[in-house]
Amino acid sequence: MSFARRATWAASIRDLQFAENATVPVASLLRQRNALAVMHDAFQGECSIARLLDAAVQCAATGCDAPMAKVLELRRPDNVLIVKAQVGLGESAIGRDAGTAEAGNPPGQALITARPVVVADVVKERGDSVPDILRERSIVTTINLPLIAAEGAYGILEVDYDQPHEIDASHVSFLASVAAILADGIESRQQRAALIEDRDAKVTLLREQQHRIRNNFQMIAALLAQKAMKSQDPSVQKAYHDVERRVFAMALLYDHLLGLGEHGESVDPGVYLESMCASFDDFYDFAGHHITLVRSIEQGAIMLGIDTCTAIGTVVNELVANAVEHAFNGAAGEIHVSAHRTAQALIVEVRDNGRGYAADASEGTGLATARRLIGSIGGELAVETQTGAGTKWLLSVTLPA
Repeated sequence: MSFARRATWAASIRDLQFAENATVPVASLLRQRNALAVMHDAFQGECSIARLLDAAVQCAATGCDAPMAKVLELRRPDNVLIVKAQVGLGESAIGRDAGTAEAGNPPGQALITARPVVVADVVKERGDSVPDILRERSIVTTINLPLIAAEGAYGILEVDYDQPHEIDASHVSFLASVAAILADGIESRQQRAALIEDRDAKVTLLREQQHRIRNNFQMIAALLAQKAMKSQDPSVQKAYHDVERRVFAMALLYDHLLGLGEHGESVDPGVYLESMCASFDDFYDFAGHHITLVRSIEQGAIMLGIDTCTAIGTVVNELVANAVEHAFNGAAGEIHVSAHRTAQALIVEVRDNGRGYAADASEGTGLATARRLIGSIGGELAVETQTGAGTKWLLSVTLPA
């Protein structure tokens, strides 16, 4: 049970008294229980606070067989109670002043004492302290119960009669249940709204950081390219280009994340790979190398964690770069990149129609790194190659159960 529900219930029934031989008509009990059931149904799901208030005042009026009911909220700067929901008063009552939170005003007294206040005849008993909204509707009998949160009483559940009405313990105990459920609903939705606001603020901050990181990646890649151009040593140039490719893969992932509608912890690997492959044309100058890239990538089939997608993208980038550098020896050729899911795994294939290589040929640092990356996410990397017949790499990642 939440603090609001417990506190509101306890305050409402603390001084409740009834005779041991007191009875309540069965019809009244059934009416109250049916009203609570309807209110409970209205509280289910992602309904707004406004809907909670409307359901609560309807429940209160129905259960107490009263013509009018309302919820008031304290406007703290001027200590005035404002109508937030109503039944029987008309929509024009919403937002109206219902008096100040002071002892002479029945709802004000209930709020400052955090106790129910029942007045049999408000005009006779309270005189000039009665707010205009009660006078205009000729209210005679009124019941007011506080709504309490961690910071104290902040609102009132009020039921009004325009004829004298006898109020007993059954009325107050029923309204105590309504007020407690309402206070609980308000508290839970306010907490949820605060969490959403906090989450959105963190997402905004994270996206700003991602922009900066993406820009840093681009700057690092440009610096690496400049360093490679200045060096006369082919092995040093290759080393720079190898690092540049890895930075390029990470930059592409950040570009993809920044393009999403909202930040999340999972990424569609098909969309990510498609975006990456679209960038290969310029990065590897396929036209200048007389290479055609063919893509067949399934999208929307699965979502994977960012770390997993990073590893897959980095490896695919390495395999494409390896084909561009070694497969064709200056001749025209094709590189195919495909991806699809099976029942158990994501399968990514990178193949070319180049010259292939001997099965016992040693793998360089880039391919060794690729195998380690795939192993780190529980995947496997296999190769099929034959001299003069091209090379096919199969990357498989087992899907979570």
